Amino acid sequence: MRAYLVRRLLYALLTFVGITIATFTLIHSVPGDPVTFYVGRVNVGSLSAQTLAAIRHEFHLDEPLPRQYLRWLRGAVTLDFGRSIQDRRPVRERILEKLPNTFELNFLAFLLAAGLGIPIGLWSAAHSGRLAERASAVGFFLIYSLPSFWVALLLIECFAVRYEILPLLGRVSDDYFELSASAQLADRMRHLVLPVLTLAYAQLAIFARFSKSALTEVIRQDFITAARAKGAGTAAVLWHHALRNALIPLITLLGITIPYLLSGSVIVEQIFQWDGIGLLYYDSILMRDYPTVMGLTVMTAIVTLFASLFADVLYAFADPRVRLGEEAMP
Repeated sequence: MRAYLVRRLLYALLTFVGITIATFTLIHSVPGDPVTFYVGRVNVGSLSAQTLAAIRHEFHLDEPLPRQYLRWLRGAVTLDFGRSIQDRRPVRERILEKLPNTFELNFLAFLLAAGLGIPIGLWSAAHSGRLAERASAVGFFLIYSLPSFWVALLLIECFAVRYEILPLLGRVSDDYFELSASAQLADRMRHLVLPVLTLAYAQLAIFARFSKSALTEVIRQDFITAARAKGAGTAAVLWHHALRNALIPLITLLGITIPYLLSGSVIVEQIFQWDGIGLLYYDSILMRDYPTVMGLTVMTAIVTLFASLFADVLYAFADPRVRLGEEAMP
């Protein structure tokens, strides 16, 4: 088990370094100078060439790219990502300020996708081959195929514009602080509905189809037939026998769901103007704010790698053959 974890940690470290190098190179190769964007917010005519050079020197933009990366990496090891070019605030402070908003959105989307998708997958496996199950399979395939920005615009058009049931943008209403405590909670929940649905619909379809496939394979095994022969009901067979043995592929799915939700947050938060790290990421890329982009990349990479590592650990506990390696092989 220890050797397995060491290998996974080594792979994660190498992957992390590769991600940072690729992102650092790509963001610096995109046309546009961050100092130009910063100057555009102030006044181009009021800044001399010496001032512009001083700004570039302050953020080490006048150094060769490899030296810039090594300087950044030395600070990133201690979670010091420097200061934002746009507002000169510490990047870590900006990320921690937005992180709870994105966590709230992603956590609810994950609960919705897994909480509905897995039971639907159980139902589909138990009713495999029937007309209702086949229709649901086609429906989930179509749902997964829909692009998230189109679904977001469709939900906005239906529930926010045409029927005015739900709010259009933001996390709270303009009169939020004038409301009572219960009204504030209701207002926040109403603002969550559309972005959570947009973020969760594709993953719900994946959970349903993935769990159905895994359970269908397990249901065909001999021990399931034996459990049914002993008089176990359908619910007991599915929950206590089949689901436990289908956990390995589901654990793998759980490990890739979190990174997917984080990447999807960039689009969803931009459309709904949700004040989280996804919107911060989008704005930072547009403004060529290199320190903020790299800080967010590190945070996303760490979450992704830890989610993958956590899934690997659960995988090893669920399947001793993974944990013991060749020793478990006959």
